Amino acid sequence: MRIRSVSIIYLIIVSLFLNLTSNAQIRIKAVGDIMLGSVTPKTILPPDEGSEFVSSIGNYLTEADIVFGNLEGAIIKDGMRPVKCSEKSRKAGKCYEFGMPEVLSASLKGMGFNVLSMDNNHSEDYGADGYLFTQQKLNELGIKFAPKTGFAEFLIEEKKIVVAAFGYSGTSHNISDLENTRNVIEELDKRYDIIIVSFHGGAEGRDKVNIKNETEFFLGENRGNVIAFARTAIDAGADMVIGHGPHVLRAIEIYKNKLIAYSLGNFLTYGNMNISGVTGISGIIDADIDINSGDFLHGKLIAAHQTGYGIPEYDETGEGFKFVRSLTEEDFPENEIIFTKAGGIYNTQIIPPAVRPREEYTPSFRVSAK
Repeated sequence: MRIRSVSIIYLIIVSLFLNLTSNAQIRIKAVGDIMLGSVTPKTILPPDEGSEFVSSIGNYLTEADIVFGNLEGAIIKDGMRPVKCSEKSRKAGKCYEFGMPEVLSASLKGMGFNVLSMDNNHSEDYGADGYLFTQQKLNELGIKFAPKTGFAEFLIEEKKIVVAAFGYSGTSHNISDLENTRNVIEELDKRYDIIIVSFHGGAEGRDKVNIKNETEFFLGENRGNVIAFARTAIDAGADMVIGHGPHVLRAIEIYKNKLIAYSLGNFLTYGNMNISGVTGISGIIDADIDINSGDFLHGKLIAAHQTGYGIPEYDETGEGFKFVRSLTEEDFPENEIIFTKAGGIYNTQIIPPAVRPREEYTPSFRVSAK
């Protein structure tokens, strides 16, 4: 079905006509890459221990059962040193290591995150010491995490929910190994009611916003076929797939009634990352899924962008939403999605009765109906 914009009134009329019964739901909010400020390669840190992050964007991450992001780097304490890059590659600006002082970590809790992925190409920038210390700090904050080949568990409304991490490193559940992907998720499906898959993959850069069903490479490294991976994950039993890694927004897709976000871009990357142009545009996926089936029901994409060195803010122009809508039209023209004028996202196969997009985050822009 062709993607189209419709009015809120039209959705309500259709919903009432269908007279479907409302189902219990789990609400998930998800963002892309998070880097709170780093002492390497240059020391660029936010003032006031990152409290501005909480005041600028925290209100948009509330009222959800699961609030997810990808922690791009290590939380470190004094005396820790980066180990990933050679001195030559550091000096040439070809390799980057991100170390976030532990004093900044409380801002993660303040913003509302309750689970983070630790499967990415920067999670071990400070070696095993930094990797384990990051886990220690997140535990202290009461934030769950999904490490490489690992997962985080939730119990919501007596349903067992798991967030599982995949990536492209040699120590990850590799997204290019589709047989292993099936095996891992099928095993999780025996133990959990809802499976949320996080993956770090895809080529990086401003020119990598569009995706095809083919393997992507970056600097000679295999970054996976993200479409093949995401669909394989859902075929095996996953209920939602959240992508990050390209540092730009990408399209979304509904596949077998499950939501796939192929990349949520740079959400909060303070200093040492280029956030000009499309790399500074992002969004917060705000999705309701059926607590029994895991099917995507409805949601929003809350537009956000970074200002200054990397302060995440709500974007009242709605640029991130419009960008994802456009990319989805280009990459998945037959996808069964309704984008409303107010930033809502609906599955055309499942429209609950009289459901309105959440107006508390409605951008001020209007998109012309097609």
